[in-house]
Amino acid sequence: MIFAQGLAPIFLLDLAAGVLLAAAASCRSRACGNHVTGAAVLGCLAGLAAPLLRDCLLGFGALPLNRGEYLAAAVFGALAGALFGNLSGRAWRFFYWSDSLGLALAACVGTSRGLAFGLGLSGCLLLGVLAGLAGGLVRDMALGDVARAVEESLYATAAALGALLTLALSLYAPLPDWQSVLAGAALVLLLRLLPGVSPH
Repeated sequence: MIFAQGLAPIFLLDLAAGVLLAAAASCRSRACGNHVTGAAVLGCLAGLAAPLLRDCLLGFGALPLNRGEYLAAAVFGALAGALFGNLSGRAWRFFYWSDSLGLALAACVGTSRGLAFGLGLSGCLLLGVLAGLAGGLVRDMALGDVARAVEESLYATAAALGALLTLALSLYAPLPDWQSVLAGAALVLLLRLLPGVSPH
């Protein structure tokens, strides 16, 4: 199994990424005026995109589909996002932070998993960035938006730098993998907080 049985910290962080990316997608969809069921479906797709892409690239096929926790996390996030998408004054901030934190966790977990399964350094970074961007790309393409990965200067770049820090700490610091992931995710969020990037 790609994760040890049980609720290991890295697995919980992976589920959290799914919740957040699903919430961001359904919130954005509802804020655009789409029906709640459509928003929930999109949220589930976005929440499952990162682990599905990552595990397929690692050679595990559709392994996340065999673990009900992934679907449960995506459904929970999608419902939460649909609720916040109706709150016009707060929808944008909820979307921004859900998307940013989901991006951060998905990218850094992907990097850590690549290293654990023997990828080279460039492979780990590429896997992490692709996993981080997957949910947002699914969401933006489905909604007809310009992809934030190409529209914002500190989106894909932030994911890459967070993945790089995760990789460096995993290789050179005596930290558990989940702590390296959290440190990398914190860097992504810090970059997303820079003036001109975060919402006002």
